Amino acid sequence: MTNSASSRIGVGLIGASADRGWGGIAHVPALQALDAFQIRAVSTTRMESANATARRLGADLAFDTHEALVARPEVDLVVVAVKVPEHKQIVSDALAAGKMVYCEWPLARNLSEAEALEGFARERRLRTVVGLQGGLHPPVLFLRDLIAQGVIGKPLSTSIRAHVADDMWVGRYDPPVEYMAHAEHGATLLSIMLGHGLEPLARVLGTFESLSAVVANQRGDGVRLSDGASLPKDSPDEIVVAGVLDGGIVTSLHYSAGHPAGTATVWEIQGTEGSLRVESVSGYIHFTDFTITLRRGSEPVQVLQVPPDHAGPDLHLDAPAAGVARLYAQFAADLRDGTADAPDFAVALDRHRVLEAITRAAETGQRQHLSRPGRVSSSR
Repeated sequence: MTNSASSRIGVGLIGASADRGWGGIAHVPALQALDAFQIRAVSTTRMESANATARRLGADLAFDTHEALVARPEVDLVVVAVKVPEHKQIVSDALAAGKMVYCEWPLARNLSEAEALEGFARERRLRTVVGLQGGLHPPVLFLRDLIAQGVIGKPLSTSIRAHVADDMWVGRYDPPVEYMAHAEHGATLLSIMLGHGLEPLARVLGTFESLSAVVANQRGDGVRLSDGASLPKDSPDEIVVAGVLDGGIVTSLHYSAGHPAGTATVWEIQGTEGSLRVESVSGYIHFTDFTITLRRGSEPVQVLQVPPDHAGPDLHLDAPAAGVARLYAQFAADLRDGTADAPDFAVALDRHRVLEAITRAAETGQRQHLSRPGRVSSSR
């Protein structure tokens, strides 16, 4: 598409350090690849880094506070790509200023904060996006269509087994991410990795109706990489969920921190007429490449290729920027066409409700029942 500067969506990027971070790795390349958007303002915690980032990105405005950025009329969409504990205040201020907001996942530290942000956005009737790009990943959309077409008949059960071995998941923390050792900050293997995995699951098969769970910190305290000192840790590194999706699909999820002996992610879907198996060398199911294998009755096993019509435009971006770009492109299309296919704060709230149910099930040993909208309830 081709837009004049005045018709482009003006972006204010909060958390866009020039040298590191998710904003620079994923959001900047994604926005630069799409004509619908223009980065007009940036903010970081220091004016020096804000100015350096603005120069590098060709943005006119640089700030060392988010309050100054959200007040600018040049900014239509505020992008929040900072630590999870900072989301609530920044998102609230952006919504209060009347801005559309794209907030990275998780939306908030916990369910109550997510409820407050979703409610505020709804009251203000402002468009929102949450960084759950996995539901728009081409292999995921292909899987969704395969299921909808009845390729394996009626889905009966599904399981996802995923391993992630990055330092912060196994308890090794650089100074900028030491806060992730504490579950109260909302940036854990459960909220980030399993939370991201809920979106592809929902797109393909649906959301949880009820569940039981085990959430454990098996590795104990962590290590501060800067000096090798022990770092108190209560963030989980093993998560097992067993439940039923809407429609009765029996489901299990098992997320582990650590290196696998084989494939990092295996997702299987069993149906009345056959089965699908998804495999990846990465535990990041929301943007990784998949191998998809289909088995139907006595037919030969097939390795399926994602058809070109599911791939979307080739923006010449590598993961993870490509996934973020697809989410931005869908949001731009929603604004243009009056649709609502990009996940918004209401979707984020549903995912947070599942995370809350998992946490409560693990703490109480009771099965949790979910309703939408509504609260989580327990039963023995």
